[in-house]
Amino acid sequence: MAESLVVSGLVSKRSEVAGQIISYQAEITRLQESLSHLDGSIKLFAPEYDLRTIKSKRTNTRNQYFVKGEAQRLTLDVMREAGKPLNNLEITAQLLERKGIEATEAITARIQKNVFAVIHRLEARHIVREIDNGAGVMKWEIV
Repeated sequence: MAESLVVSGLVSKRSEVAGQIISYQAEITRLQESLSHLDGSIKLFAPEYDLRTIKSKRTNTRNQYFVKGEAQRLTLDVMREAGKPLNNLEITAQLLERKGIEATEAITARIQKNVFAVIHRLEARHIVREIDNGAGVMKWEIV
């Protein structure tokens, strides 16, 4: 009996994934057609333009846990309130707690990656700096 439930669940999941693949393939086909039309329009106005020199733009997916600017604001709040240098994991733990997000391994890794990007943006703007504590763990403090 347990096998039939497992197989039934796997068949259902396979059906769902196959449907997503078909949907994404249709979207890819539509985008390729749009790209072809754009290429034709560019060639119409500038026949000598080399389309191979056009670089693809990177698309960013929004983080589902933070609205725009919230991760940076909360990171700075955590660092201000701590009053001492913090590492990435300490900041991540505080953000998860403040947002009331369950700290699964996958979510923690994703938030930690986001915090790391925020810290590096702040460091480039000279708002935070890295502290060398000699232990090999990067810690940051507000300048």
